[in-house]
Amino acid sequence: MNVAHFKYVGRFGDTIRFRDLPNELKQEAVSEYYSAGDGQSGSGVVVCGSPGEISNNPYNDNTFSVSVDEDWDVESSTWMETQKNSVWTMIAVTSLDQLRQRMAFALSQILVVAISAIESRDRNTEIFLQYYDIFVQNAFGNYRDVLKQISYSPLMAENLSFLKSKSHAYIMDKYSQNSFADENFAREIMQLFSTGLYLLNLDGTVKLDGNGNPISAYTNAHILSFARGWTGFDRQRKRGNTEERKSSENRIDPMKIWADWRDRFPKIDMQSGFIGDRYPLCEDFPDKMFLQKGSIFRLLGSSSLPELIEDSAEFDNDQTIKRFTLDTASGLYNDLCREEAGKCQFAAEVVLENTHDCHGQECYVDSLRVVEVVPGIYYEYVRPPCVELPFFNNARKLSKKKRTWSGAVCGNPRLPTASEACCPLPLALGTKYAQRNQIYDGERMTYATAEQRCISTDGTLCDYDDIDISESHKTGYHWTPDPCKIRVKINLDGYVAIVYEMQTPADKVSWVDDDNKNFFEVIWNGGTFPNPSNNCGEGIEGKCEVLQEGGCLCQTSVLGEAVFDSMPAAKDDVLSMLSIGALDPNVHAINEYTKKFSAETGITAYYRGNEIYDTNTIFELTDDFGRHFFLKNIRSTVEMKDLFGKNVDYSFRNPPNFMSLIPIEATVRDAQYETEAILDEYFYHPNTAPFLCIRFIQRFGVSNPAPRYVKSCATAFHEGIYHAGGRSFGTGQYGCLKATVASVVLDREARSVVLDADPSQGSLREPLLKIISVMRNMEFQREDDSKQVLLWRLEDRIGQMAHEFASVFSFFLPEYTPDGVLTTASLVSPEAQLLDMPKTVSLLN
Repeated sequence: MNVAHFKYVGRFGDTIRFRDLPNELKQEAVSEYYSAGDGQSGSGVVVCGSPGEISNNPYNDNTFSVSVDEDWDVESSTWMETQKNSVWTMIAVTSLDQLRQRMAFALSQILVVAISAIESRDRNTEIFLQYYDIFVQNAFGNYRDVLKQISYSPLMAENLSFLKSKSHAYIMDKYSQNSFADENFAREIMQLFSTGLYLLNLDGTVKLDGNGNPISAYTNAHILSFARGWTGFDRQRKRGNTEERKSSENRIDPMKIWADWRDRFPKIDMQSGFIGDRYPLCEDFPDKMFLQKGSIFRLLGSSSLPELIEDSAEFDNDQTIKRFTLDTASGLYNDLCREEAGKCQFAAEVVLENTHDCHGQECYVDSLRVVEVVPGIYYEYVRPPCVELPFFNNARKLSKKKRTWSGAVCGNPRLPTASEACCPLPLALGTKYAQRNQIYDGERMTYATAEQRCISTDGTLCDYDDIDISESHKTGYHWTPDPCKIRVKINLDGYVAIVYEMQTPADKVSWVDDDNKNFFEVIWNGGTFPNPSNNCGEGIEGKCEVLQEGGCLCQTSVLGEAVFDSMPAAKDDVLSMLSIGALDPNVHAINEYTKKFSAETGITAYYRGNEIYDTNTIFELTDDFGRHFFLKNIRSTVEMKDLFGKNVDYSFRNPPNFMSLIPIEATVRDAQYETEAILDEYFYHPNTAPFLCIRFIQRFGVSNPAPRYVKSCATAFHEGIYHAGGRSFGTGQYGCLKATVASVVLDREARSVVLDADPSQGSLREPLLKIISVMRNMEFQREDDSKQVLLWRLEDRIGQMAHEFASVFSFFLPEYTPDGVLTTASLVSPEAQLLDMPKTVSLLN
């Protein structure tokens, strides 16, 4: 007789959760037959997983040993805190892609998250694995991607404390307290992740000054400046399919940026310039930029609220909101709708392949924000990256709905940053009520367009008392004809703060009021500036105002002048003397420019008329990093004026900034653009290639690489290609890690057996890698496939285990040298820092 033995599942009629079934019954056929689900009903949401995440296999025997209570909370953290280590060990021992895994481990030792800095670290696995996956996925990718992903990582923000860092202006405005941006990440991303402490030659040797001392790669001023660029970061909203069930925050997904928290002011870079140099000016964008080839529109779906710029939340629910709806005959409509079989086929993102002529109302607006394609379906226009200059001429006062409301600012008349406010003619002597003639609610326009809108209704711009509209959320800032003066407050160190002065009294926004302390560094021509010791700069008929608190307060004017009056002699001249970018004339100014190319210099000039090199001339070139630039032939200088409007002998370069000083015009979009520019500053710094190469070579077995070896690696990083054995490795792009790691492992210094006889060659092997090597060489196999491999507390026993970094300086210092002959020979041995007696004995055991 045949007897079938079944595992007990339950009694007839019992309801059993699919996850409670024995493994052999957790089959797709069982799930489909019984429509197994999570026991919930009603509507739900689709929740995205982490990058590279795959679904669990419910009948895979390779599970973790975890004890949970009836609420599925872990009863003991003993196994939880070792899960991440077990995952790493299993991959290290069994994976076939060993070079990728070694490169990932090397990256993890450079871009370190210290375990002690992370809350509830003993009960979390996913957050650490997600961070480590950045290195696995990009091991042969580009270092720029690695740098960006770790900078947006909530784990890194927790590790180096820039999570929820806020600008001085925000804290002062909200809480009337002096506070400064957190400096931790701004320091370590330079010291440990990109440039290092001292300037290096391409071969990794240290650059020295005239006295033979190392030259610092950055100063404390740079740390303070970049710290302001790392404000505004916060965790995303929690989603449902992550490990941290009870936490209210998301420590998995890339962080978001709060525009209100972000510092708005210019920031110096590490190479005598500013973050935002070589970006085009927003005021130089052509008319109807949103119709130009390359313009980007992002699908919002049924929500009319933009995600990268700011509109009132009430816009989405107010049925009276006047929206910008595209005409079906519009070229823009056709691109966004992409109609097939009578229905629009909406794409998540649309990039215009051609420049369109304007159609209908498109011809009468300066800017678009959100467009309605068909009823209830919206796209957001994503303006390209550009910068503003905080000092400008002919400023006009911008006011909110009522003149008495706080928050007045000065506006650049060439930028579409406010709406019209028209008073009927003749102007009333008493209270002035203004009306709007907007095409859509939330519309922004230039001063000239606002003026024309009022003229078209037989009105005029006015310094109104109130806007004749009941819903305040429909109004933002509005142009007035009231002139503004932009003054500069100079402290004793030469740092400046911006002060707005209105012709008529107004309650200004706090970060530009008379008492603000939002000082930032500028580049003074000649290195001198007004200060009380020189009586704030003697003018012809007067002087700047000497402040009682110390420092000076001066009037300003802006001078724009051409730099080159003929074709430049070299690329370096253009790159060092021009800092304002331009759009591609081939795309945005058809037939407007004449083109001239110099084969000798590799520079292309675009000029108007008979080869006249003026402020409208544009130069095109490619730099040594492969970056393509269009640069405008102009220098913008801020000149000091005395009390009578006369020049004084002090001036500084007009610095760019991404974030608008107008409250609601500072956007997530521009904060993201500024972050990209900051990352580029680290990534393209001349130090980054040799600094990283020394670290990579050390992690792959040579503690004291020869300058030739480092230069070979840095060249591969720089050129993105490495040639060896008749083969080429890499993408040809700067920062390519495939080319870099190939140059490390295939170099003759890494492979030559002759060098093994040199006692200074090679390195001590890392303790953890010794253990993994033994396990692989012995073809380690698990006795029980249901159990994971656990190397218990190796961080305590041998000083090293994946994910278990004691500090951001990794397991050992790259510059560590033990006492004795190595110190005498000026050699380093990083791994020797772990060789105390207890760890050595533990390793042997």
